[in-house]
Amino acid sequence: MTTVEIAGRSVRLRAGQIIGQGGEATIYRITPDTVLKLYKLPTDQDFVMNPMLQQAAVIRLGEQQRKLPAFPSGLPSEVLVPNQLVRARGDIIGFTMPYVTGMEVLMQYGARAWCEANGVDTNQTVSVFRQLHTTVQSLHRAGLVIGDFNDLNVLTDGTALRLVDADSMQFGGFLCRTFTGRFLDPLLTDGKQLVPVSPHNQASDWYAYFVMLIQSLLYVGPYGGVHRPVAGARLQHDDRVLGRLTVLHPEVVYPKPARPFAILPDELQAYFHGVTEQDQRGVFPLKLLDNLRFTTCVSCGNLHARPVCPQCQAPGAVRQTVTIRGQVTARRVFRTTGRIVQAAVQRGQLHYLYEERGTLYREGGNRLMDAALSPELRFRLRSTDTLIAHGNVLLVVASDGTVSRRIVDCYQGRLPMCDSNGDEFFWLQDGQLRQSAPLGTLYLGDVLPSQTLFWVGERLGFGLYRAGQLVRGFVFRPGRRGLNDQVAIGTIRGQLVDAACALSDEYAWFFTITQEDGTLMHRVRVINVDGSVVAEQSAITGEDNWLGAGIRGHMAVGHSLFAVTDDGLVRVACVQAGMAVEREFPDTEPFVHANVRLMPAPGGIYVVSTHDITLLTIH
Repeated sequence: MTTVEIAGRSVRLRAGQIIGQGGEATIYRITPDTVLKLYKLPTDQDFVMNPMLQQAAVIRLGEQQRKLPAFPSGLPSEVLVPNQLVRARGDIIGFTMPYVTGMEVLMQYGARAWCEANGVDTNQTVSVFRQLHTTVQSLHRAGLVIGDFNDLNVLTDGTALRLVDADSMQFGGFLCRTFTGRFLDPLLTDGKQLVPVSPHNQASDWYAYFVMLIQSLLYVGPYGGVHRPVAGARLQHDDRVLGRLTVLHPEVVYPKPARPFAILPDELQAYFHGVTEQDQRGVFPLKLLDNLRFTTCVSCGNLHARPVCPQCQAPGAVRQTVTIRGQVTARRVFRTTGRIVQAAVQRGQLHYLYEERGTLYREGGNRLMDAALSPELRFRLRSTDTLIAHGNVLLVVASDGTVSRRIVDCYQGRLPMCDSNGDEFFWLQDGQLRQSAPLGTLYLGDVLPSQTLFWVGERLGFGLYRAGQLVRGFVFRPGRRGLNDQVAIGTIRGQLVDAACALSDEYAWFFTITQEDGTLMHRVRVINVDGSVVAEQSAITGEDNWLGAGIRGHMAVGHSLFAVTDDGLVRVACVQAGMAVEREFPDTEPFVHANVRLMPAPGGIYVVSTHDITLLTIH
């Protein structure tokens, strides 16, 4: 427990108040409408054994003694500026700012699966970027440069927006010393490494703005995709940026989940080429947004922003109900014009929940209720029952329409923590992991309130809690009291951006995405039923392998993992302390991409996308 001073008043900070952690600071919610950003000290666990990071923390804390008191006033309301200064033993170690509710990081608006699941209107996204354009211009007129401008420090609900991490902005003699590689202007580098050798400037802010816009419109950034040359070395993201090998380069494989570049109007396409190939810089032309309007083609149903649908002009294939390719037979078992919200295979039966025109339905077309989809809603299935969670309330809707209610804890105040398998449902309440049971509620064990994530399979469950320097994993057996909380998953460095888990009866494949020193890292740890970590592997986001492609949608079966990639399914196995692809299934390539979810099916694998469920049989 840490004690700090705010306006002469002592305030005790508790682990349960933590709502976010990054590479430089921890965020506490100290009142319903106020958060506190506390800088990490050089002795923080994240900096252990890294003298460079320790020295950076010393410099950062020293500079903030002068920078925060001098922070400019009168900035746009969209910018969350430091409010009250936080001190310890007279030194400034943080500040307070307003708490933001109902908003997501802009990164989510560049993820197709998330946007489709939540019904994001691309024209509304364009409107958000118009507001962001105004905000950036206002900051520049006030003499500030955002500097480390990235999609994790822009928050939006699709209507309004907020900029966080204002304390890193550049003004006066105070430079922004951080950067995020995906948004770093290569003109700031020496051309050899994607590391700045010159200070951020207004032009580099507009470059980052452009990258975020393209990612949000196409679901792929200017340097997305993977480089696969006919000859020579494959280049990773940083080298491609330095060499200007964009996602459109003939040696780069365009991601299957991304929207085609051809849907953009000619003016925006020309601007893309000017920035990425000719190093044009300057204020992003607002007229490109004012003239940008997406429509849905009445013939093919695809979105575009051109006078005529470019996909209808191009030759295409008609999607058949049954398709055979090589050793794979694909049979579509369900399709909706709306969105598949949740799906699960339990006791060998396929269950799913989908939305059409504002109404939720279960499999077989059984109407459940009217509901507007929102990122704040969480859905789970237990056989024919449907779990709907929002805030601290969990509703369990039975097939006959009866509804029961539970109070649940939320992870860091936002994500209601509940899950289910084919027999029971599970939830956190008052720091306890609980399970439904025929005679009431079964207590499974104690966890850390507001800081715990967990997942449940048919015979194995896994979870973790993280607060400050404390990181602890646990495994449990559904239906049995007791948690084994001695799982040594190690330190989770930086900002935890996403987490997922694929469970078989024997293993938990625990995935994370973290932002570390400006780089997005994918990691997987494999934990057995005894709580031992038997294998680990990591990859940079976008790296040309199964882990770099994404952390969601994979399926654990026995000792193996079936992973989805744009090139088809692969089967991954643990080898000593690492992992290896033991088999590839190239004939599955037309039927999968990195955004689908895999589920076990009798004699095959279900592939669940936004609109379809397809049964793949591999002969």
